[in-house]
Amino acid sequence: MSRHAPIALLATLLLALGACTRNAHPELLAEVDVMLRRADSLKRIVDTIDLAAYDRMDSVFRGQRSALEELLKDTMAREQAVPIGNYYRAMDRSLGRVRKRTAELREGLERSKVQLADLRHDIGRDLLPEGPRTTYLQQERMELDRLEKGVTTVTRSAGTCRREWEARHRAIAELLAAPDPAP
Repeated sequence: MSRHAPIALLATLLLALGACTRNAHPELLAEVDVMLRRADSLKRIVDTIDLAAYDRMDSVFRGQRSALEELLKDTMAREQAVPIGNYYRAMDRSLGRVRKRTAELREGLERSKVQLADLRHDIGRDLLPEGPRTTYLQQERMELDRLEKGVTTVTRSAGTCRREWEARHRAIAELLAAPDPAP
């Protein structure tokens, strides 16, 4: 064996190790990277929702709920009933959706990011056969689509709550606090 044989053997070994660690399927890795950025973006959107503010709104609304229900049963002019009904509906439905779904979405997006990172690792190291690799990519794509729909619904609901709150909560509080006129 010549003097240069160990160097050639070492170079061959390093090249072989490099081939094992190179990223396989660059187009799939790029697709996973796009999904990871999408999950990050959705998570940032969800993180802007200040649940403490919505909890305060909910606390106030719980105190108003029965009085509003009684008021809405009463015969009143349409111009008074519509804003009260809109406020009630926003606080009853949209507010509950924001408070319940925001935490679920945060957890789902975190879980999705971890699964996508794991999938990226496995695809990059060519550890998955084509069938499972395609299935996992499809599942992650569908889960991210589902989460995005949830984020859209929650952000719209949050906007509805915020608009109704800012437009009407003071007037509603004054209306409910007003004493009944003496007959």
